[in-house]
Amino acid sequence: MSKIAVIFGTRPELIKLSPVVNALRQRIGDDAISTYSTGQHRELLAQAQLCLNTPIDVNFDVMTHAQSTGDVLAKTVTLLEAEFAQKRPELVVVQGDTMTAFAGAMASFLNKIPLVHVEAGLRTLDQENPWPEEGLRQMIARVTTLHLAPTPGARANLMREGIPSEKIHVVGNPGIDTLVALRNAPKSPAKEKSSLTKGRTKLVLITMHRREAFDGGLDHFCDELQKTLRMHSNCMFIWPLHPNPAVRDVVRKHFSDDEEFPNLCLTEPFPYEEMISVLPLADLVISDSGGMQEEAPYCGVPIIVVRDITERPEIIELGLGHIAGSRALDLSEHVSGFLDTPLDPNAIDTWQKLQGQGRSSVQIAELLANLIS
Repeated sequence: MSKIAVIFGTRPELIKLSPVVNALRQRIGDDAISTYSTGQHRELLAQAQLCLNTPIDVNFDVMTHAQSTGDVLAKTVTLLEAEFAQKRPELVVVQGDTMTAFAGAMASFLNKIPLVHVEAGLRTLDQENPWPEEGLRQMIARVTTLHLAPTPGARANLMREGIPSEKIHVVGNPGIDTLVALRNAPKSPAKEKSSLTKGRTKLVLITMHRREAFDGGLDHFCDELQKTLRMHSNCMFIWPLHPNPAVRDVVRKHFSDDEEFPNLCLTEPFPYEEMISVLPLADLVISDSGGMQEEAPYCGVPIIVVRDITERPEIIELGLGHIAGSRALDLSEHVSGFLDTPLDPNAIDTWQKLQGQGRSSVQIAELLANLIS
């Protein structure tokens, strides 16, 4: 029987857990690890799996058309609880704040199996932002045995909630391990920035996908983006659209005329390895993504966060990002500010050190190996 069960269901979870799985296999052997996918993000997860070459031992493929979050949760907890009852792993590992992570935590708790939470302690302290993620990660913390915090700030959040210090370890961000490995891997010739900007001088990358933007926020963002496109005609804005129809329908409504905004390129989602190759070429990122808040500053690229609050306040404190709010008011001015002012290299270096500099997964594997008999 495998000693450690690793659970993921979305592309970000796989990106952050793949190097942990690899490090664990090197540390305690292939047979000691079992990987489970809920299939919460079927298409994006499949592409990332192919890129990262991470085997999936059990795929529950829970997603069906138009099912509610409650349906997903009930189905996933039921399947994982039955699996754990039969297989009895010694540890269960979940990452982040997704419905998959919460289901894995609940199934582990119901089977009285110790739970390890990777990326523990991120907090906004606002249950509505982001929703439901803030509530899910706080609830996961209540049943976690070992909290693997990415930063000292995340550790402090957990200690304020009464988590004993001996149950918390600061390990950095294993997602950065994946980014560093892909950037260092042999690959096809790198993209030229000129091929992306098409004669313009600056490149701005946009990603948007969070639920809180669906209640009118994304419409306001698109209005602000239209103004920004007109004000910054020297910039090429590339927006890989999330597969969610709730995102695509709104964006297509605002940008139905391709000729009206020649400096906006709407594309299909980039495969992860392509995103990693494009990101360092960007002069600025505009996003509501948690992962992008980590990756862009790590690559020395400033980020405008299209949310009302962030669980990664260090990037704001270091001057590597700015919170523009979910409606992105005055977006054009924020864009000008970052394009006109280079980032402080010392701030970038500090963020890279906080994120673990590509060595987090080895630390995590060592801690987990010490927990199992």
